[in-house]
Formats: sequence, structure tokens, C-alpha cells
Amino acid sequence: MRNKLRLLCLGLFALTAPGLVATPLPVGSYSLTASTPTSGVHSGSDVGIVTGTLNFDATSNLTSADLTFDDTTSAKLFTFTNPGPTTIDIPPGLLSATIYNASNPAEYFAFSIRIPSNPSGTFTLTCGTDCDNWMLVDDGGPNLTYVEVTGSIAPVPEPSAAILLGTGAIALVRLRRGGSRRARA
Repeated sequence: MRNKLRLLCLGLFALTAPGLVATPLPVGSYSLTASTPTSGVHSGSDVGIVTGTLNFDATSNLTSADLTFDDTTSAKLFTFTNPGPTTIDIPPGLLSATIYNASNPAEYFAFSIRIPSNPSGTFTLTCGTDCDNWMLVDDGGPNLTYVEVTGSIAPVPEPSAAILLGTGAIALVRLRRGGSRRARA
């Protein structure tokens, strides 16, 4: 009986814990972290970091975004919150979208991620011969500045999954303690 209960707990954990099983396409909330390359073909005139969240629906369409580019070169912050259409190309295995600045749609962040996901459940922002992750921002010059970035997106853990994980761990500890008490008696 005890072994059946342990298998049931482990099975429930495996089905609901995020990041344990690779997701072929993104669904749910993801955190994005990317930075500008400091050397090489894709390094640019502006240096900075992009962070924020992306939300994908059940069909992997980008439904909302809240991204900020901290441009340390120009000491400006740029936000991207209005997602455009999502495209999924299989092959070559890319999901792409553009997120626009709400106050200035000429400024935007365009990205592609490789699909399926990595074994960890994260997705790699592509950067190969030609980066597919870049921004057009107004850093005060006469033209919009082209900035390339590299990074990844990772699933944001759901609170219910964390609660289930904690409950399962407590149940396993109690089962183990109960078994060792019976063995001593």
C-alpha cells in the first residue's frame, strides 16, 4: 500500500511540476532575460539588458508582454507591451513575434525562439549567423538605434505547482517517518 501511495505522489508531481518535462511550444507565463553581446559580429553601439514576462495561450500565441530594455549606454528605459502576431514555423523550428512600445510603435522588440524547448523547459532566443532578437529604440540620435540581444525565456513556476510539490514532499516525509516508527516498535 505504501509503495502505491509513493508512486501516486511521484506521478502527480511529475504531471504538474513545471520544467520537469520539456514543452514543445510555450504555453503559460515565461520570464525573459537577454543582454546585448559585448563582442563579436552582433555587438552594437548600445549596451543593456531586456527583462520581463511573456504570456502564451494554449495555442502558443503571444497574448501579453511586459518587457523593459535598460539601455545603459543612453541611460534610458524602453518598454514593450503590445504584442503583434505570433508565427510558428516547423521546420525550421522557430516561434517569432514582435512586441511594440505602447507610446511609440516605431520602437519594438522582435524575437524568435527555437522550438521545441530545451530539456529544462526553457527556450533559447536564437542568435546565429544573423540574430533574430533585436530592438529598434530611440536613444536620442537622428535615427532609431538597432540593438541585438541574446538570452532565453524560462517558465514562471505556478503557485499551485509549488504548493503541490510541498504537499507531496510533506506526505513522503510523513510516510517515511511512520514506517521507521513501526519498525522500531
